[in-house]
Amino acid sequence: MLVSIIAAFMVIGLIYVTAEGRPDLAYIEGKVRDGLAPIYGAVSGVTGFFRHWVNTIRNYSRLEQENAELLQEIELMKRKLAALQYMEEENARLREELGFYQSNSEPPVAAEIIARSPSNWFDKIIINRGTAHGVEPGAPVVAPAGVVGRIYNVTERTAEVMLIVDDRSAFGAKVLRSGAPVLIEGTGQGNRLRLKPLIKEMDIEIGDEIVTSSMSAVFPDGLPVGKVVDIDRGEYGLMLTAEVVPHADLARVERVYILR
Repeated sequence: MLVSIIAAFMVIGLIYVTAEGRPDLAYIEGKVRDGLAPIYGAVSGVTGFFRHWVNTIRNYSRLEQENAELLQEIELMKRKLAALQYMEEENARLREELGFYQSNSEPPVAAEIIARSPSNWFDKIIINRGTAHGVEPGAPVVAPAGVVGRIYNVTERTAEVMLIVDDRSAFGAKVLRSGAPVLIEGTGQGNRLRLKPLIKEMDIEIGDEIVTSSMSAVFPDGLPVGKVVDIDRGEYGLMLTAEVVPHADLARVERVYILR
């Protein structure tokens, strides 16, 4: 009964509200409008509440879609950045190798490493150049960073390179800062070299750069060898030796040059 009365009042109220406006309202019209005002307010509030949440859901769906699109764009930019960094690194490496190539009066023979010693990674490497490319035993092998080794034996299309860290390897060098002559030997123990002085009064410090010497029968003068990382002066300072880390990363080098 109450619901019917309220519905009747609402119908009457809607008729008055939607009717053509008049400057003066009848007494009963005013009372009906005033009586229905709370109901209008409640209906308006409910309508506004639902309208707010409908808009919120629509905005959430739109933001979710935009977020997914932004994530896709971020992944695309990451891939592009990674590709760009790789290209920059490759470009830098090629510039370095080109500069090394142009600095030699006689062009060296470029070669790729195709195999390594299975028993000792720092023992020897096999390259894809041989007598057919002008490679001969004893020829020095280098990388843009520094000396790598020398040709040990050769076939028509391959050659075996003895690395400078091999325990059979030894060659003359010098301390770049002081010019003091030294002997560089392979240790056979990873990427390390042993330095022995060739003069009694030895001027050497940790961090000194070691380069090849013109007295060496293996390498041309002035090629970078490595850096002194440790010095052992022995008991009473009578037997000096030093540890040198090669500049060429012999564990990761992939391309080398044979000097002729």
